[in-house]
Amino acid sequence: MPLTLPSWGKPMADLVYADVIAKEPLFVALADLGLSLDELPIDKLILRLIDLVDSHHLPILAQSMSVAGVDGYWLAESDEARRNLIKGAYDLHRYKGTPWAVKEIVRRLGFGNATLEEGFGGKRHNGEIIRRDGVYNYGHSDRWAYYRIIIHEPITLEQANLLRKTLSAFAPARCILSALDFTQASIRHNGKIVRDGRYTRGTA
Repeated sequence: MPLTLPSWGKPMADLVYADVIAKEPLFVALADLGLSLDELPIDKLILRLIDLVDSHHLPILAQSMSVAGVDGYWLAESDEARRNLIKGAYDLHRYKGTPWAVKEIVRRLGFGNATLEEGFGGKRHNGEIIRRDGVYNYGHSDRWAYYRIIIHEPITLEQANLLRKTLSAFAPARCILSALDFTQASIRHNGKIVRDGRYTRGTA
């Protein structure tokens, strides 16, 4: 009997399996189960698989999910951060170019919940700006596309430079990052951070 391959579009009851499958109830059950793969919640299944994948294979997954290199992977310094980045790849690319994606990539990389401030131009002396700290510009209408990221976790200058490039991959093309502000990051005197010039309390 010639081999008849099942069609995904046909009802299961109408399928005809080859003799080698049809004569064994177990093989029939397995073949029927295979036809249900497209009904599985793939998004949830992928999350579970990422947690099980060996660390050495994570770069391959990152590449396949388009989060390698500048898209975030080069800043993921722990397995947990790498896995979180890969897990969020679908939504990050789906909402690329939105404020959510900009803040989410920062969070996925382990830098905490960042604050995003937009629109630094065209301000007036009407009480809208409380602090005169040089962040906002009065009358500069061309600064509407500028934005600022406030990070509440300590970050090195090297990380800040890489993060700038990563943010440009997820922010709207028209937007310009004016500064990464980590002046509010709490640097504790507990020996974990050495004063070797890698960290700063300023902006980058």
